[in-house]
Amino acid sequence: MKILVADDEPNILKSIDMFLSVESVRSVLAPDGLKAQELIAADSYDAAVLDIRMPGLDGIALLRWIKEQGFTLPVIMMSAHGDVRDAVEAMRLGAYDYLVKPFDPDELLIRLRKAVRERRLETGKELETRPGGEQPQLIGTSMAVQDALRLIDKAAPTPATVLISGESGTGKEVAARLLHTKSGRQGSFVAVNLGAVPENLLESELFGYEKGAFTGAAERKLGLFELADGGTLFLDEIGEMPLHMQVKILRAIQERRVTRLGGLKGIPVDARIVAATNRDLEAMVKEGSFREDLYYRVNVVRVRLPPLRERTGDPELLARYFCDALSPRMGRKSMRIGEDALALIASYPFPGNVRELMNAVERALILADGELLSAADFQLGNTVSKAHDAPAPAAAHGSIDVQGTADSRGGGVLYGDNEVLSLAEIERRAILAALKRNGGKRENTAAELGITRRTLFNKLSEYGYKE
Repeated sequence: MKILVADDEPNILKSIDMFLSVESVRSVLAPDGLKAQELIAADSYDAAVLDIRMPGLDGIALLRWIKEQGFTLPVIMMSAHGDVRDAVEAMRLGAYDYLVKPFDPDELLIRLRKAVRERRLETGKELETRPGGEQPQLIGTSMAVQDALRLIDKAAPTPATVLISGESGTGKEVAARLLHTKSGRQGSFVAVNLGAVPENLLESELFGYEKGAFTGAAERKLGLFELADGGTLFLDEIGEMPLHMQVKILRAIQERRVTRLGGLKGIPVDARIVAATNRDLEAMVKEGSFREDLYYRVNVVRVRLPPLRERTGDPELLARYFCDALSPRMGRKSMRIGEDALALIASYPFPGNVRELMNAVERALILADGELLSAADFQLGNTVSKAHDAPAPAAAHGSIDVQGTADSRGGGVLYGDNEVLSLAEIERRAILAALKRNGGKRENTAAELGITRRTLFNKLSEYGYKE
């Protein structure tokens, strides 16, 4: 997704650019309306975010020009003034949406994705369901995966609520996205991890709020239920939700209606609910930490995703798939997995499931010297124990060496003067070396390593890296 952002405030431009880049969205920045006009005339964009008040050519005039020239990109307007007349004029001219500063960047992202998706449906383009335009896939030939796929195919075209269960890393969100894609629903796929939202913010995130509902509520905010109207709302980790919120979620699902905080009337919402959990909800019902009525409401269709250790033959299949998918992004187009590595993968239990396997393949692609990934490039089972036994030794930014060989003493990799490092430390050195090669440019570094900028930011944060 490529987005044009125009604003005369450098800090606003920088903040939006940083947030969107972490979400794997490319943004092209314009410091004023005239520059934005020039960029739109010269290139194509999936959407535009325009400030209303800009010198030279303001956002309203630029929006009018966009429509007169016949450009079909959806436009989201933003203003720090909250002038109702601005909003009315912008919507009259054909703006897709309107935001008042300061706004939640997550809300901007949700609205952008919804706008881009609707435009692509209108123009017949392929529906974007994952970053990079990839379609969600559950890959596997094992009986357990095929059973899950058959259930998804049957449930997808119905409005039935679906509960996806499985250990962490088994692909529950992928399954939820697949349900949405196969459902044919025209609205957005909106996901929320209920365990990651602070309890005091959960209600306003889900249901939204009216202006003046509480101190700091300067403008109306749409909740996730409303943003998922006509589409799918994915409630991940539903077992982490506090009891008082379970009552409100139950009512919203039953009545298909939500009331914003500070609001007086219910708002009809047609959002298909898909929930997921890695916990034993039946046991939680018995102990009283999960409501029985909510359990039966979300457990209409149950899709169980098996752990990778139960999927005979699938780990090798997935490893080849990840190798083929990740290699081109890392500039290593002819990489293959050796038989010794496949044997190791087949025998390893993968406590982190598919997520661990994908990370292992990505790490092996970083570390491998030739075009064949060997068992030594994976070192499965050694990373966690070594990384947790002791803190990784520090390395100066200017003296990073990522060449190593397998340590015959077992676990880790042997470097230089008999220095044995964990795979976590090898990964750290490889990332910092790539960052140095790219002159500190994180976008180029992420592209070289074949990872998202968000992953790179998270890794650098873990390392305490300072520019």
